[in-house]
Amino acid sequence: MELSLLPILTAGLMVGLISTVFGIGGGILMVPLLTAITPLSQIEAMATSLTTVAIVTSWNTWRYHRQGLVLWKVAGLVVLGSAICSAIAAYVATFLPEKLLVGFMLTFLLFLAWKTFGVKEIKAGEKPAGPVAAFGIGALCGTIAGLVGIGGGSITTPLLIVAGLVKNRTAAPTSNAIMICTAGAGALTYAFRGPFSWPHLGLVQLHYALLMAAGAITSSFIGIKINSRIRLSHRRTILAGILLLISLRLAFQLLNS
Repeated sequence: MELSLLPILTAGLMVGLISTVFGIGGGILMVPLLTAITPLSQIEAMATSLTTVAIVTSWNTWRYHRQGLVLWKVAGLVVLGSAICSAIAAYVATFLPEKLLVGFMLTFLLFLAWKTFGVKEIKAGEKPAGPVAAFGIGALCGTIAGLVGIGGGSITTPLLIVAGLVKNRTAAPTSNAIMICTAGAGALTYAFRGPFSWPHLGLVQLHYALLMAAGAITSSFIGIKINSRIRLSHRRTILAGILLLISLRLAFQLLNS
């Protein structure tokens, strides 16, 4: 392995560990990390992040499916909206200035940091939402995913619970199944926005995506063991701190671009 690729694998290990322990989507971490340790532009980092998310969530979904925890009917309703809107948003993003894309990411990170402290509990809806609402949830999550370069799990999971479409135990498994198509649709759109020449698939850097996915999957096994040992109050504080640190780094990038 080239020495220059070792930081990518290390970043993947870090992303897998943090996302498993703190329940935060890997894309939130991957996009800022990729722009920090590689010469990738913001949009190339977003494209590569979405590809990585599609790979990792495919692995997660397979494990959840074996346990019978994926609600495929619900996933299908939401995926219709998320995949379409993710592809459209990714296409639109290729025409937007990099400063605006970084601004989108910064705003979303600050929103998540605020929600981490502000929301104590997510309550399930008493009556399940219908197909139109499910499509709307998918459309919202897909749009954000395509514009920011994330899988959308940080939004999809709570919305599925609030809408009464899933229960707590099936929320993350079903969200992972949805993210395969959400991230995959956005990644494919980015892949067709440039030349195909290994390791470049359009705007996607496939070797980075594969390495980060390998690292994230490997460290997730360790993260599962650590997860049960951390108190909720400590988890929330550490997670919010991580989000704020990444936000500061993006703000610095925005000011110096």
